Formats: sequence, structure tokens, C-alpha cells
Amino acid sequence: MLFWPKAALGGFQGMNLYDPLFGETFFNDSFHNGIRHEDLLQNIRCRTVFMKAQTNFSEDSVLMAALSEEDLKKAAGLIADCQIVRFDCGHGIHIEKPKAFLACLAGLK
Repeated sequence: MLFWPKAALGGFQGMNLYDPLFGETFFNDSFHNGIRHEDLLQNIRCRTVFMKAQTNFSEDSVLMAALSEEDLKKAAGLIADCQIVRFDCGHGIHIEKPKAFLACLAGLK
């Protein structure tokens, strides 16, 4: 009998509702067509906490994260009141570090 640890199964939650065409838009960059992220970020007027996971690259230099350190610096510079909180984990901060994730949210009061 195959056994999967409960923590490993967390990554599969909701996959029955996942549309693979949505994921494809990130690989072919069509998800961002016509969106000026600079404008969106500059228009954020509230205090903002940017939760940043590790930045990792594959052996063939493919970014294996939501954004690079350079991207983070640019994004944070465009948001008027932005605090960066770093997490020593992969992309799924809320799954991999749930207590630290919730502590960060609780600190937003």
C-alpha cells in the first residue's frame, strides 16, 4: 500500500477544480497581456505586506518562483507603503509555513 504524508497531499487540494489552460497562460505569458503592473502597483494606497518565498532557479536558469529578487525590489518600490516579509520556503507559504503565515497576517492589525 502506498502511503503519502498528509503534508504532501496539501499540494493536491483543489486540483480537481484546476483548469490546465489557466496554468498555460503563465508559461506563454498571455496571462499578463495588456496589464501594466506598474500602474496597478502604484495605485495601491493601503499599507501592504509582501510575503516573499525563496527565489530559486532551475539548472537551466528557469525562475522557479513567482518573482526574482530584482522583480521584488521593483514591485516594492512602486507600492507607497510596502513591508517585505521573507519566508524560508517554496511558493506555497501558507502550506509550507502555516504558523508563520498566520502570524504575519495577525500582525496586520
